[in-house]
Formats: sequence, structure tokens, C-alpha cells
Amino acid sequence: MPTAPPVAQTPRGLIAITISSVTWGLLPIYWNALHSVQPNTVLAYRIITTVVTMALLLVVLRRHRHFFATISKLWSNTRLFILAVIAALLISANWLLYIILVSVGKTLEASASYFLMPVMNMLIALIVLRERTNVYGWASLVLAAVGVCIFIAGSGGVPWLGLIMALSFCGYGLLKRVVPLDSWQSITFETAVVTPLAFLWILWQPGFGIVHQDLGVIILLMGAGIVTAIPLITFAYGVQHCQYLTVGFVQYLNPTLQFLSAILFLHEAINHTMLIAFCMIWLSLAVYSFALTAQYRATQKVIRNLQVDDAQHAAD
Repeated sequence: MPTAPPVAQTPRGLIAITISSVTWGLLPIYWNALHSVQPNTVLAYRIITTVVTMALLLVVLRRHRHFFATISKLWSNTRLFILAVIAALLISANWLLYIILVSVGKTLEASASYFLMPVMNMLIALIVLRERTNVYGWASLVLAAVGVCIFIAGSGGVPWLGLIMALSFCGYGLLKRVVPLDSWQSITFETAVVTPLAFLWILWQPGFGIVHQDLGVIILLMGAGIVTAIPLITFAYGVQHCQYLTVGFVQYLNPTLQFLSAILFLHEAINHTMLIAFCMIWLSLAVYSFALTAQYRATQKVIRNLQVDDAQHAAD
């Protein structure tokens, strides 16, 4: 079976993937600064400014023709086009729920959800894709479940918004396995699909949803597309110039910084029970990461052995 070509990890690739994770991790501070604006309105401006930003970048980088050619090909396949539209709706729902959580002071819940996403993806792989895991994978699932139960006990209720947000992103990731769009094309298409809805919402709002807002808030709304595009672009570059195992570990910076931002900058309260819950989730991720590392090393060993065998056969 053919294997993906090895990726040569470069310092620029590592810097790029770090920038994306740090930016995503600090975004709660940005969205919190927009708490005076309705979450739906923030989402609408984020969608519109993102599609404008991506369109300009595609033109400047001369990728617009390839983008339209790809979308035209996608349009000819009704099933894939519908899946791409559903993906656009899922990522929009994910963005909205995230903005709501931050605006109501539940960034810790959002952080916990992002910590759980790798484990939730594994659960989806087991149920939907019928993939298999080892004892470490099952152990990480059990630890994550215990962590969620403790979090519920500490927070006083089921974190429905956080869980739905995580599931929406997991579903989005599942659809991205079959929709043939790269990261640049994907974010441009997905924001373009929901831009009409965003425009309708803004036009329906008195004063376009920003009446009586000060200049600083308006500037932040106009910059939402840039802060959305930057981590996506750097992530796209990073995954092409980093080993995927490195990508997986560095991405844990995102929920970690969300957790720290919630406590240090947004001053959200965390009790001992919730802290224990986070410790259980972190332990789950540690076990999950160990399983991935072991699997990666085993795969690399098999590849090396095959390469040695091929070299010996060629010599013979």
C-alpha cells in the first residue's frame, strides 16, 4: 500500500504551526472584547470579513482561477457539494457556539471541549468509521468520560453548549475527509456559502448591529476576518512542513492557552472539582498521545523495514 511521502520538518514550519495554535488559544480575549455585540452579529461580521480577506488573498496569490475551477468541479458532484455546504453550516455553528461561550463567561467550558476533541474524534472513528484502537485508546476514552462527569459535578450542570460545539467540529472534520478542498479553498467556500445569511442578519439589525458601539469595537469587528485567516494560513503551511506527530502535540497549546486566558485574563472562577476534571482530561490526552506516539513509531519501523527489504531485493 502506498504511503505518504515523508515531511521534512523545518523551523519555519514549526513556527507557523505554533503561531496558529497560539492565535487560536488567545482568541477568547479577542471575542470577549466584543461582548457588547450580539454573538449572532459578531459571527455575521466574522463570516463577511473572512470571505473578503480570503478572496483578496486568493487574487493576490493568483489562486482564484484554481479556486473557481475546483468549485466548478465540486458543483458537478451533487453529493460532494451538499456535504461541503453541510460542512460550512457546521463550522459556522461551531464559531457561533464558541463566541456565545466566551461572551457569557464560559471559556473554561470551551477549553474543556477543545481538550476533548481528539478523544471525541477517536470515538467517532470507532463508531462511524469502524476503526480499531488499542488498550491505550480505550483507557483515554474512559479517563475522558470520567473527566467530563467530574466537570459536570463541579460546574453544576451538563456543558451542553461545549459538547455540541465539540461535536460540530468533529462532524466538520469527518466531512473534510471526503470533500476535496484544501484549507484555502475550504475556508473561502464555507464562508461564501453562509455570507448571504450573514448579510441578511446584519441588514435586519438596527444600525447594522453596531449602533452605539465605540470605534474600538467596530475596528475589532472589521478585523475578525484577519484573525480568522491568519491561524488557518499558518496552520496550512505548518502541516506541510512539520511531522504530523509534531502538529498533534503543538495543537494542545490551543486549549491550554484558552484555559489560562479564562483564568488569568477573563477572570473566570474555577473550583477544585473542575480543576480535578481538567487533570483527568489532561491525563486522558497524555495516554492518547502515548498511543499515537507508539503507533507512529511502529509505522515508521515497518516503513524502514520495507525500505531495507526493497533495497536488498534491488541489490540482488
